[in-house]
Amino acid sequence: MKFILFYTGPETPPDASHKGWFAWFEKLGKSIVDNGSPLSGGVVLRYDGTSVESKTRYNGYSIIEAKDKAKALELIKDHPYLQLGDEYSIEIFKK
Repeated sequence: MKFILFYTGPETPPDASHKGWFAWFEKLGKSIVDNGSPLSGGVVLRYDGTSVESKTRYNGYSIIEAKDKAKALELIKDHPYLQLGDEYSIEIFKK
């Protein structure tokens, strides 16, 4: 199964450190499907065609592969992003 990870938290500056991320990706090996990329400037499109700035605090995404949600959670429990503090989290969805 594939899972998409959304990195949530306060907006990170453009020059934010990604220390440890590439080692984490490497550790996952074949389980990492797409390293992903940063996200910013989200817009919400409404049914009537109007749009507003998104208030959702997504900072980026990655895609991983695991046999089930429990294994996916095990794979991400030591992600360096989680070391930034209690305002930062990773949301995981089956893709």
